[in-house]
Amino acid sequence: MTHTAPPPSLDFSINAEQVEQITNEIIDEELRVNDQVAALTPEEQTYENIVVRLTRIENELAGKAQLVSSLSQISPDAAVREASVAAETKYDQFSIDQSMRRDLYNVIQSYISKTDLDSLGAEDARLLRKMERSFRRNGLHLPEDKYEEYKDLRKRLSETCIEFNKNWARESSTVKFTKEELEGLDDDFLDGLKKEEEDGVTKYILTMKYPDVRPVLKLCKNENTRRVHMTAYESRNPENIALLEEAIKLRRQAAKILGYKSHAEYVLEVKMAKTVEAVETFLNDLADKLYEPGLKDIEELKELKKAEKAARGEEYDDSFHSWDSSYYQRILLENQYSVDQEEIKKYFSLETTIQKMLDIYEAVLGLKFVKVPAEKAVVWHPDVQLFECWDAVEDKSFSGFMYLDLFPRDNKYPHAACFPLQPSYIDKNGERVAPIAAMVANFTKPSTDKPSLLKHDEVVTLFHELGHVMHHLCSRTKYARFHGTSVEGDFVEAPSQMLENWCYDPKSLKTLTSHFKTGEPTSDEIIDRIVKAKNVDAAMLNLRQLFFGIYDMTIHTSDDENLDTSKVYNDLRKKISLIAAPEGSFGQAAFGHLMGGYDAGYYGYMWSKVFSSDMFFSKFENDTLSADTGYSYRKNILEKGSSRDGMDLLKGFLGREPSSEAFMREDIGV
Repeated sequence: MTHTAPPPSLDFSINAEQVEQITNEIIDEELRVNDQVAALTPEEQTYENIVVRLTRIENELAGKAQLVSSLSQISPDAAVREASVAAETKYDQFSIDQSMRRDLYNVIQSYISKTDLDSLGAEDARLLRKMERSFRRNGLHLPEDKYEEYKDLRKRLSETCIEFNKNWARESSTVKFTKEELEGLDDDFLDGLKKEEEDGVTKYILTMKYPDVRPVLKLCKNENTRRVHMTAYESRNPENIALLEEAIKLRRQAAKILGYKSHAEYVLEVKMAKTVEAVETFLNDLADKLYEPGLKDIEELKELKKAEKAARGEEYDDSFHSWDSSYYQRILLENQYSVDQEEIKKYFSLETTIQKMLDIYEAVLGLKFVKVPAEKAVVWHPDVQLFECWDAVEDKSFSGFMYLDLFPRDNKYPHAACFPLQPSYIDKNGERVAPIAAMVANFTKPSTDKPSLLKHDEVVTLFHELGHVMHHLCSRTKYARFHGTSVEGDFVEAPSQMLENWCYDPKSLKTLTSHFKTGEPTSDEIIDRIVKAKNVDAAMLNLRQLFFGIYDMTIHTSDDENLDTSKVYNDLRKKISLIAAPEGSFGQAAFGHLMGGYDAGYYGYMWSKVFSSDMFFSKFENDTLSADTGYSYRKNILEKGSSRDGMDLLKGFLGREPSSEAFMREDIGV
């Protein structure tokens, strides 16, 4: 077996003209093949003429399409970024047009109708079924008049979502407070605020943006200030209420034209959960289980509120409000779990932590990482590092490339994410094309006298996003479309959420930590505090997530033409999260997920979290660094990509039906 890695299949040094040229070549090539397939007569409709042609072109172009669209987020060259945005827009529009082609749908439908799909290979049959379903979900099976009606509904729906999000992004309301009213916030925070004089009194102006809202809700000792700011925050964008309610109606009408009972049924057809009943049962079951622990969490915080009110000489009325949660959760953490993030950072220098993380991944997943020397690595910025990934337990073959782009710079993607740049597949010669993935993040840059140091939550983020990279590198599928993280939307986070557990495992934390000056691991006492602080108020926090999921499902299964989204929101908030919304507020008007692609999908966060806990605590808990369990996980979950349904992969790994028992025990403490 060769131990020289092939050169990466993607060239990150291309210029703006090449981005445009490659995009045009992708579109021309895809259009040529689609036209050929669409023109096939019934006699010519064979496996070779349809499946082989379509999959070959999809395989060969997938990486190039990812490359030209990803450069907008990572390239330091402004011209390349602009070209990349234009390329993505052009290719997306082309793809939408191709997905609405009746001639292509008719040929594929005709071939399927006369073929025993079960006689084909598993991925071939899955591919054809998914193609046919995708065309049908776009309305191509409808008669012409209904199809036109459906298209008009989708167009108007798109407009309402764009308008909602534009309003949300441009929201600029403010509240004003005196320095006394902002008691508890330090001068650094106050100095960063705009001020104005009002009747000879200096007022500080606060926006509804996170950097203003979060410190006030966490630190401000004046309850009325927290109440006023929270009420204003939950009452943003009143103009969005009508847009949301119109979108709900449009979604309902579009789903019914396609033959679905509700928009939720339409959305869930392609998810791991499959049915509305499965999601509702899951959410309601968890809400019931968390009800008593949630009340207990609130009672604990009420005791803190009572004590603080007494210490401040203020009246306590036995109430607990939405503007109290963050404030008293902070006090609880400081009182009982004095976790000093500044001290913890000294044990997590970025370079050392990454090396130790890769050591853990090597041991658990049976891999080997080799850093490519900077002078040999073709990268898009000098900060970027390149690693080769090799198998270490089977045939010792080359597994793929991993790029790490970890530090902030102007005009770079601002969060942390895995970019799956080149999916793997089997080419026409039967050879496997190696995958390429990048982890992009924005950690503090090292200085001349100190390395980049990570807070514990940044270590969790690093583990999570590297988990997506491992999914990409370990996947082995015939077709690019089924590779790696292309799994159902409500399963895609589970593998990475599972890997976060290593950041709370005492044995792994001992391995991961190393003081940046002495190399000593952190003390058992600090590790114990990190582990214990993980589940503080977990029931309360998870009930809040369940409220969002249940609200989303309620409005997207309702047949009420006059649905009052504010009433439903506020009623469910009190019932599920156990804490009422501020009086007169309408939080759904700024619930961006509902209009940003998570409609009838918000449950997915909790869904994948429960299953990730089940995988970790039932398989890894006794030996978190077990190579045997890790290999089973690699083979049964990561390797399969989306070549099988997520639920089947999960059952295969667990050896049983999944359960919420581990989540309740380990993540909630019940």
